[in-house]
Amino acid sequence: MFALGGFHHSPAFPAADNAPHCSYQLDFTVDMVKPTRPTSGRKYPGDRRVRRRVRRGHGAGGLVEEEGTRNKRVANMLHEVLLALSGHPSPLFRNPEANATADPASIHSLLSPSEAALLRSIGKLAERHRELRDRVRWIESKHRSTICRAVAIGIQSHLARLQQKILDVESKILTKDASVVGAYDIVPLALIVTEFDDWHRLMEWIWATACLMQAPTSQTGTLDAGDGCSGATVINYLRAEANTGFSEIEKASTELSRIAELAWLRQLAPWIVYGKLPAFGAGDFFVQAAQGDDVAFRVVKELIPDFLAAAAVSSILFIGTCLHQIQRLPPHSTPSVASTSHRLADTKLAPEHLQHLSSLPLPMNQIQLTRAISTIRLSLSQNVLQRLLPMRDITRLLRCLRSYFLLGHGEFAIAIIEEAEARLQARQQSMGRLLRQDPLKALQDLSIKDTELHQTLSSAWKRLAREDYAEDMVLSFARQHMRLSLPNAKAARPASSGSVSRQTPQISSIAFNDLLFPSATTLGIDTGQPLDLFISPRDIETYAAINAYLLAVRRAQVRLSELWRRTSARRDRTIKKTVTNRRRHFRKVWATSSAALHLVSETAAYLEGEVVKGSCDLFECWVEHPTSNESLDDSFGSVQSTQAPEVAQRDPETLAAAHRTFVASLSYSLLLTDVPYTRDLRSLLGNIDALIAFFNSLLDAQQKADLADEAISGGDGYTADEESRLGLELDRARKKVDSDLRSVVRRLRELDHERIGAGRYLEVDMSESGGFEPWRGGGVNRLLMKLEFERVADEDARDLE
Repeated sequence: MFALGGFHHSPAFPAADNAPHCSYQLDFTVDMVKPTRPTSGRKYPGDRRVRRRVRRGHGAGGLVEEEGTRNKRVANMLHEVLLALSGHPSPLFRNPEANATADPASIHSLLSPSEAALLRSIGKLAERHRELRDRVRWIESKHRSTICRAVAIGIQSHLARLQQKILDVESKILTKDASVVGAYDIVPLALIVTEFDDWHRLMEWIWATACLMQAPTSQTGTLDAGDGCSGATVINYLRAEANTGFSEIEKASTELSRIAELAWLRQLAPWIVYGKLPAFGAGDFFVQAAQGDDVAFRVVKELIPDFLAAAAVSSILFIGTCLHQIQRLPPHSTPSVASTSHRLADTKLAPEHLQHLSSLPLPMNQIQLTRAISTIRLSLSQNVLQRLLPMRDITRLLRCLRSYFLLGHGEFAIAIIEEAEARLQARQQSMGRLLRQDPLKALQDLSIKDTELHQTLSSAWKRLAREDYAEDMVLSFARQHMRLSLPNAKAARPASSGSVSRQTPQISSIAFNDLLFPSATTLGIDTGQPLDLFISPRDIETYAAINAYLLAVRRAQVRLSELWRRTSARRDRTIKKTVTNRRRHFRKVWATSSAALHLVSETAAYLEGEVVKGSCDLFECWVEHPTSNESLDDSFGSVQSTQAPEVAQRDPETLAAAHRTFVASLSYSLLLTDVPYTRDLRSLLGNIDALIAFFNSLLDAQQKADLADEAISGGDGYTADEESRLGLELDRARKKVDSDLRSVVRRLRELDHERIGAGRYLEVDMSESGGFEPWRGGGVNRLLMKLEFERVADEDARDLE
């Protein structure tokens, strides 16, 4: 049998010009003419007549057969093996065990178990070759990812090597190479199998790669392009598979990684050089256009390859968006901006940036890629962006945010609080009349409308303008761009400064924006281009949350201070028993109000006077006074322009990263990220409003009762009952305020114990902060020392006893 010996082989005779050709032909005892298929797809003219003698007894494995039909079947076996390995279907490998059972005359009935095992090994490789060839052709032509298509083309080269290996084995047989052809021209099947032993593991790995790119779950019908994986997934898989102990798999994965990463670089190049998304395969690129907005872009984290650092992702998004905005600038812009838009086309920036990308070695190294992207970013900043977004625009925006969002301009906070209170009082008076006339319409007018909010903010601006702030450029900028409105449920579009940075503050979900008005309101600012290169909508939302938080504390301070302006509540020269009882009853209210005023005043002073002031002073100084090595950053080998920049400043992407870190650190220092504290403080501020409301209502009721006593002898029973009810509600509100005061101080003490050591400040990753280190001033202990609430609480407890 051929497992021990092999097939007897004779050299091919010259072929006729008009007959089909086969590389070789096996035969036994009879002459025959048999047109056969070429082994490797080659076409040769002619027909070959081969005559082979049966040499009986030559070797223990010599094949002896007398029946002519079986001779032909066995004679074609070696030919069929090489044809099957080339990817052609063959009946030789169609379930050999079933064929041998069904047809005793089949070739499989002549095989020993060892021979069948050898054929199964070859058959498995042949079947994998056919499946892989069909799958790769489908991926190459129909896959949605251009990276996967490129990898499929790379796999074709490996299949071509297998085909070349088959041709080499065929050539050895034809030339009677001693490594394949034995004595008496016998070709052992075991040697043929040995020639392809190194291909089994590699073909299985390539098949797994093809199945990753296009899952085989839908093979029952047609393959669906929507089921394919992304290019980033394939790149990550190939880079991980290169770390193996099998040299053939390591070599193949490295080659395919180069192909995949080169295709990825071709996606990156138009975006980072020209500000345009890839013309083909844009859905597989990690930068995507925002839905419904052709000027905003977002990052899809699932499409980011693992070799790309978070800082590099942020820089890529920033660079492409800047270039996209520059390309969209109108031709009749300001001279500096117009020169900026033409500078990209007139200089050699684009070729230089392309050279940085093309010089990257493949497979890519994360450090080298990050360095190249940083070089392009700094080159773009030095040559273009300093004219598009000058330092004066950034500093003006920062001063606007500090003055009006962070309440650095104290008169603005007082003006908007008083305007809001005046508008609410006017609504209450008109509501009382409307309730008597048309209750249904009165209920419909309860909600605050955007028109009223706009009028409130406009009145505050006019009030500031009358106080010698009319020539303030920051005030003029704020009046043009700031707005007070109802919260917008629609998500804001992503901005150019958005990134995948972890420096994102987790603001508490406790809302403070429903204290200024009965309905939730928010203070916003319209930045637009090019300021959105520096500040993102998420940053503006954080500023709005901080503004509502600080304004709520300041409002409670103002309203509690107004209680002492009610002279009639503190002084009453009439000597009556009822007045004495009222004073005794109000004594507890005054004590609670004094404690609450002390707490909110010290809290406002700490938050605004220490945290906000210290943080803003440090950040503004860092922005306005860059060092020379930071502004030019020679460590990355940046592309220097022919002319030195007019104003030394950091690039906008670095400023945006530092600003995100500043906002996150400020939120943490303001305790706005702590849910228990914000919940207790929000409850305290709400109960303070209730205390003040019941206090004013009770005082008005008492004044009405006194007037009724003077006018009518005996008094009014209804007024007395109303006074008693309001007194009871006031006492309940006072007790709630007392409880909330203790809760707030208790939580502050807990925070003082929790935030110790490095926990006192927000942990900052310097690689994502643009080199900015946030303010590290006093902690919660400074606020606790100022409160001295324990003594006040003990006195309060003694009064209650």
